[in-house]
Amino acid sequence: MGGTVVTAGGLYGVLDALRSGTRPPVDLGLDASELRGRPATEVADRIANALRPSDGTQDTEAARDAISRALSDLIAAEPDADLLALSPEQIGVVVEGYVAHDLCHRVELDVGKAVHDKAPDPATATSRLEQIKDYVRQEVARRFRARSDRGQRLSRQGAATLAASVLRDTFEVFESYLR
Repeated sequence: MGGTVVTAGGLYGVLDALRSGTRPPVDLGLDASELRGRPATEVADRIANALRPSDGTQDTEAARDAISRALSDLIAAEPDADLLALSPEQIGVVVEGYVAHDLCHRVELDVGKAVHDKAPDPATATSRLEQIKDYVRQEVARRFRARSDRGQRLSRQGAATLAASVLRDTFEVFESYLR
């Protein structure tokens, strides 16, 4: 869970620094001038690799996948989006997507086996995991939207609080799937 929070803050910081032309909070070796003119998929991969360098762990691979998916989702929705000059709203969309994708990975890694073990059959287990992940995606979207509606800007602490509360609530709502 801590990894999700740290990476969400790092993703926000990197995208904001690329947008504003300032140095990111942590030097990750990303240089906008080197990335300019590269395909969006390559820029997305370089951002994911910089934020979560490969170490072979499931957590890192899940985080890298979540970053890549969030950036790909934005590119699919807005094909002309420049990953080096995203608006604050677009950065929020990417961070929201990252948190949703990463929490879905967390659910799968942390409780997937328990859901499968407790389900009466594999089809039910798969259906239950999809229900949990749908809930996570909807809750993340709802809570990001609520922050925006209140005029609150995304921050590292805000992402931490939001991610922790969505995960806690998810396990409370779907507790029966784990028993």
